[in-house]
Amino acid sequence: MKGVSVKCLVLSVVLLAGCASPPQKTVEEMTAEENGESLPGTVLLYIITEAGDDQSYTARMFVNANYLHMADSRAPMDYILFDRKAKVIYSVNADDKTVFEIHAQPINIEPPIRIDYVEESQPSSAIPKIQGRHATHYRYTVNGERCYDAVVTPPSFLPEVRETLIEFQAILAGEHASTLANTPRDMLDACELAVHVFDATRHYTHGLPIREWGADGYQRFLKDYQGDFSVLQEVLSLPEGYRHYSLDNPLPASKETRETSAGS
Repeated sequence: MKGVSVKCLVLSVVLLAGCASPPQKTVEEMTAEENGESLPGTVLLYIITEAGDDQSYTARMFVNANYLHMADSRAPMDYILFDRKAKVIYSVNADDKTVFEIHAQPINIEPPIRIDYVEESQPSSAIPKIQGRHATHYRYTVNGERCYDAVVTPPSFLPEVRETLIEFQAILAGEHASTLANTPRDMLDACELAVHVFDATRHYTHGLPIREWGADGYQRFLKDYQGDFSVLQEVLSLPEGYRHYSLDNPLPASKETRETSAGS
């Protein structure tokens, strides 16, 4: 398979050198870019803790005008590739040799339960100034209960990254919305519906979040970033020979699954 290149896998090591003075590109790197073999963009390093999990992990994100590529330390050979032009998110699983596709779709339904999503903000003086301006702490409540927090940079900070994440979150929100009809009403949570479906991009409209956390224990903060960073073209591609599927076109049941179903 065309796996993630070594250069992509060691982004976190490269970032440790700092972002204030990015290293000069070599002649070979500039030539690769000119030939379309290497593509420039911005790389970001995040530390993430999932809800209900005490262990954090590192995620590396590369963004340019056409793609978002994301991989993390839990399974480095798996990755997410978002084709911004085609508006498709691909989730690549190396163990199963599969690619799950998420296509853009509008949200044409109303919230199935009441969602009163309220936003409050205040300057975050604990964060050093970025481009001469303080970050802003946004606090979100749903139906009177605390739901989500985000410390957000000024809109002029990494605007291409922010725009890409808005597009990415909007596509995920459409996918989540398409499954709501199959979710029992007593399992619906107003906070989750606000953050992941009906108001999934609101905090991005103010700027790029550098720290965010939810009432359920989820946390993510931006540890480092570097602009004018290049990755090989093969990193921003899909592996050959993998099976593609989606919610509308699931994979055929395996022989073991069919035999289990027949015997039950």
